[in-house]
Amino acid sequence: MKDERKFKEVIHGIKGAEKDKDRFCKAARIEREPMSDKRLVTLLNYAVGTLAMVMGFAALYMVIYFMGTSGR
Repeated sequence: MKDERKFKEVIHGIKGAEKDKDRFCKAARIEREPMSDKRLVTLLNYAVGTLAMVMGFAALYMVIYFMGTSGR
């Protein structure tokens, strides 16, 4: 029951934020447009590349760490 109430509060907060964004765009005379496919692909490629680098460094660190502790 407690989790369901929190979920409803989150949904209510999201809807309120959408209304605020619509009001802001209207006041600034900006039309809301969905993100272009090219921009989405670029953003996802950046995120995946960053994640791959972090995971690669973590794997390299583990290899070096276990090579140093294998002689004990």
